[in-house]
Amino acid sequence: MHAIKWLTARPDPKRSDWVRHVPFFTVFAALVACAPVLVAAETLKIGGTGSGLPTMALLAAEFSKVASDVSVIIVPNLGSSGGLKALRDGVIDIAITSRAMKTDETAQGLVALEYGKTALVFATNNPADRLGSVAELVDVYSGKRTDWADGRLIRLILRPRNDGDTALLQAISPQMKQAVESSLARPGMSIASTDQDMADALERTDGAVGVTTLSLIQIEKRRLSMLSLNGVMPSAVTIADGSYPFSKPMYLVRSSAPKEAAVRFTAFVASPRGRQLLLSNGHWVPTHN
Repeated sequence: MHAIKWLTARPDPKRSDWVRHVPFFTVFAALVACAPVLVAAETLKIGGTGSGLPTMALLAAEFSKVASDVSVIIVPNLGSSGGLKALRDGVIDIAITSRAMKTDETAQGLVALEYGKTALVFATNNPADRLGSVAELVDVYSGKRTDWADGRLIRLILRPRNDGDTALLQAISPQMKQAVESSLARPGMSIASTDQDMADALERTDGAVGVTTLSLIQIEKRRLSMLSLNGVMPSAVTIADGSYPFSKPMYLVRSSAPKEAAVRFTAFVASPRGRQLLLSNGHWVPTHN
């Protein structure tokens, strides 16, 4: 039977007390030798950026319908760079990243497939809150604007300085880059370490605004409202036609000599069924898939 698991704890490598119980181990081995032979499921471990893991869990659930012999384990909270390091070290079989590969990473034999783009969105927990333009967002990040239209305090939630979402924000414009730097330098700012931490903070903090992704909101069914920019709402359609300009590329990365389960999962993601799942859950899908 296929299983999809979220890895939350590691086994204790120090436990070796079975060696002192030779009679029991001998009997156990004899019983195993007499038992019917079972084919073990091949394990596939996937980890990386938190914004991509809900998508991977969704794809893995559908993959299980055609690959009942593969057990998928989702490893949380690695980030893009952490996922690539875990892949290089053989800890996981597929890394999910939100940035393109660096030259040294491709030189190490890592192979990336861009499986889609999802909208980079500014979100709040109050549907009545509005910030209609990039200029208004720049004012919020720079600290020039501190209140919503109804007088409530705007509580800006940031990501760490070296996070990929921070880099995407800074790439919006020179003014936004300066504003983000200003916000990171202000004391007492709320900083969310992971994508899921950001979504949690946005949901629970009155007046909060911050950046997340369309796919994460849709798949995790987050109680968040996305802000339109210049009258355009983020969606797979508006990413495709360019009317919503801010998107986050998503990559599936594997080694140059992947295990069979990784090859099969990659093929499923690129299949018509995989593409349809991505399209219906907040992604624009490249035609080369």
